Amino acid sequence: MTKRSSLLCWTLVGPALAGLLLATCPASAGESDSTATDLQEVVVTAQKREERLQDVPIAISVVTPALLKSTNARNLSELQGAIPSVYFAGNSGGGRTYVTLRGATGLALNSGDEPVAIYMDDVYLARGVTIGMTDLLDIAAIEIVRGPQGTLQGRNATAGAILIRSADPTPNLQSRISLSGAHPEEYRAQADVSGPLGGDFAGRVAAGYVNELGWAKNTVTGRQIGGAKSAQVRGTVTYTPADGFNARLVMDYSNIENEPAIVRWAATNFSPLPTGALVPAGTATPQIPLSPADQDRIKNHNEFALYPDTSTRVETGGLAARVSYSWTSVNFVSITGFRNTDVRGINNSGGLGRLDRFGYNRNHEKSQQWSEELRLQSSAADRFAWILGLYAFTESQSYDDPIYNLSFTLPTNIVTQYSGYLNTRSLAAFADGTFHVSDKVSVIGGLRETDDRKSINGWITTSNLTTGAPPATLPYAPPTVDWHDLSYRGKLVYKPTDDLMLFAGYGRGFRSGGYNPFAVQPPYAPETNKSVEGGAKGEFLHRRLGVSLSVYRNLYDNLQLRAGVPTGGAIITNAADSRIRGVELELTAQPTDTLRIVANGAYTDAVFTSFPRARDIFDHQVDASGNKLPRTPKWQYFLSAAQDFKLGGGSMLTAEANYRWRDRVYFYFTNQDLPTWQDGPGRELGAQVSWQDPSEHWRLAVYGTNLTNSRIINTAAVTFSYPQVGFNKPRVVGASIEWRF
Repeated sequence: MTKRSSLLCWTLVGPALAGLLLATCPASAGESDSTATDLQEVVVTAQKREERLQDVPIAISVVTPALLKSTNARNLSELQGAIPSVYFAGNSGGGRTYVTLRGATGLALNSGDEPVAIYMDDVYLARGVTIGMTDLLDIAAIEIVRGPQGTLQGRNATAGAILIRSADPTPNLQSRISLSGAHPEEYRAQADVSGPLGGDFAGRVAAGYVNELGWAKNTVTGRQIGGAKSAQVRGTVTYTPADGFNARLVMDYSNIENEPAIVRWAATNFSPLPTGALVPAGTATPQIPLSPADQDRIKNHNEFALYPDTSTRVETGGLAARVSYSWTSVNFVSITGFRNTDVRGINNSGGLGRLDRFGYNRNHEKSQQWSEELRLQSSAADRFAWILGLYAFTESQSYDDPIYNLSFTLPTNIVTQYSGYLNTRSLAAFADGTFHVSDKVSVIGGLRETDDRKSINGWITTSNLTTGAPPATLPYAPPTVDWHDLSYRGKLVYKPTDDLMLFAGYGRGFRSGGYNPFAVQPPYAPETNKSVEGGAKGEFLHRRLGVSLSVYRNLYDNLQLRAGVPTGGAIITNAADSRIRGVELELTAQPTDTLRIVANGAYTDAVFTSFPRARDIFDHQVDASGNKLPRTPKWQYFLSAAQDFKLGGGSMLTAEANYRWRDRVYFYFTNQDLPTWQDGPGRELGAQVSWQDPSEHWRLAVYGTNLTNSRIINTAAVTFSYPQVGFNKPRVVGASIEWRF
């Protein structure tokens, strides 16, 4: 290692970590250890090409199967706290989960668009909000790309994108069976088989089953809640002849039924007069915390009082087909996607556990989408590497969502049914290029023109069950709306050494506007993000240390937010201006051949710079300028370490531990001084010990998550102007066995 590289190592790593790695930081290149084990090579596709992670001038975190195992994260929600600047919420009801990235949060509506675009095998998932609680079956890697990705990933990626890729077939016959059980009672099974099919074909099939009986009890019905049952299957076929033609087809299906343990997190006091619960005798109860006894019953004894139970079924399936052909200097790529999603369930919004007064909603949404992407691109090795592409997307949705307000916030029993159809058509053309000015300097630029068209044909029917009056129906069929956008990016990349890359850039992202099916309101406006970002990536200490640093500043116009309505339903509102700035640091180290360390941290300062017409929890207009953005902790960090111990006979024992911490979060953009709309700092500790036989065919593990039994609010939404929250799982202790052959 040169003196210059040693100085960069100490500057980026800091004295504490550099001291830990002192034994592996030689004074000169001549003292290099030829037996040193390099960090694992990671390949990503965020720029539509296969590239080394350390060579991509974008803030990317890669979730590998190894990270999923070491943290015992079965789904995206259980990755909460492990990725910098990302907030993966728990089940918020209706089969939905919020994903907040760098301060931009989702609507968590089955009919809305999210600011974090989710892709599965290169296909955009319009209803990606429904996969957060689904087990990640047979995944090769998950790339979490931070910052606007409007040029290459397209619309609805103002905050970033999550790129999920299924495992590919293997050239030789391989198989795996994994079984696990844990307390509170949950059982999981996964299996896959992969190998050649004859000729130039190869295939892979994976299946998974989950049965979680639930960690909480509904004291009204006596049922266990907080659990889920699911079944999944995925099949992949590849065709790779020697003439430059390649094809890959992935088909998947999943069915998940869950009963989330979510509950009203504020007091409810009824007036002696039939005026409802929200304003009894002039007191606004959503501002009053539950009694200490009720909080203790929920947080420490896992007892919830719900009538009816909250439950959801999400059924989804589709295909992703990728076809490519390579000439001498140009590649053609076609990606075709199709997907069906069916979501139905009940969400108890009242949480009173009473049979005479309660509020809840049923939901049933269907979505059918189709997409096609065509690309021509040059070789990545060319001095000017370019990409030209066209994209088309259509989605047809239907929804049927009745809301029951049975003497909860109204003096009578009212049912309001929202039904209708939504249609989306999106067309885009894009171009991106990288010009290598020299071996050390590169310039990147890209453009994407998007044309979005949306329409809705719906109706709202209100029935008074108390008076028995005939239902009143209000049509909701506003004119079709078109939005046009030009997104772009530009970056300068400088590599002073082979081990270090510096980059700086400016980009713009676009999130489509839309209609709110739960209210007669004008279409909400598109959201845009203009981002300035700089960063560094490096590998030091003979590739035993990897460092990634990002500094950014995002300016949002018309940030889309979800507001509640006292009588039930939701309003989608646009915040005028928001400013988000932050710093992210990721470290991967292997101080010795048997010790691995992963650490990351993030600082996020996210505020509304102008929001004079915000809607508070009572649907009153207030000025929210200066407030914090929801679901965005100011500080968070994650630390994981794994130590291998070689045993007699060649077997291996591995001990692992991880710790994650986040700062205070606010769950709504107004009323942030109220304790009912925030949660203090939270932490979780996990550990695992595993044994692997010499042939690496068998792996046994015992594990624990949330070992300190720390209770954290991991999801919150406004329903009937009340905070409805869910908690992380209590302490979980389990064991697993895996067999490979």
